[in-house]
Amino acid sequence: MSQTDDPGRSDSPYGQGAGSGQPYGAPADPFQKQPGQPEYGQQQPQYGQPPAYGQPEYGQQQPYAPAPYGAQYGQQPSAYPPGYGQYGTSAVPAKPPHVIIAAVLGFVFGALGVLVSLFAIIVGAVASGAGDAADEEIPGLGAVAGAVGGVLIVIGLLALAWTVVMIWGSVWALKGRSRVMLLVGGSIALAFTLIGFFGSVGDNSTSGGGIFFNLLLLVAAVAIVVLLCLKPAADFFAAHRARRGA
Repeated sequence: MSQTDDPGRSDSPYGQGAGSGQPYGAPADPFQKQPGQPEYGQQQPQYGQPPAYGQPEYGQQQPYAPAPYGAQYGQQPSAYPPGYGQYGTSAVPAKPPHVIIAAVLGFVFGALGVLVSLFAIIVGAVASGAGDAADEEIPGLGAVAGAVGGVLIVIGLLALAWTVVMIWGSVWALKGRSRVMLLVGGSIALAFTLIGFFGSVGDNSTSGGGIFFNLLLLVAAVAIVVLLCLKPAADFFAAHRARRGA
């Protein structure tokens, strides 16, 4: 018997199943997993090649990462916490209606202030100029006219300053900068409209339309002060101060 026909040798074609659990003389199963071989369909990385960035190493199991709390099925979780933008800054808060209404009423008072200031300054200048001519006809009348004209000019300038405060305060309130100027202007308007309303009620010559107009101005001034002091307006300005890092 020749050496190639020996069934106990490893190089014999009939001895491949020896020691592998195969029947004697049966060929090896090509689909049977051999020790040290990867699973079927799994690509083994080449020797010396590092794993791709972000992928686990060969043979290492990736830990389970739970989805963020509150994330719905099929929704992409955000990489930033709620209320913050891409660069870590908080989003611009929306203007509450309290601030918008107060600012609009501030612009209305500002428009009325422009009319009052222009009227007072023009009438005062005319009265001061006519004082000299009136003094020639009636002695002492020119001094009185000049004094009245000066008072009207001062009232017009004060009304103009208050108008600037109301308009500027309304703009700053809408931008979320500050509510102090509009509060100051609204408080001044509240004081004068209150005096004007009670004066019109106590005056018998004042018509019902004049009393109603003074009442509207009083309600508008009260609304400016009250709306700016409510919690939604306070939270709005506090959020803007936090964004500016104040």
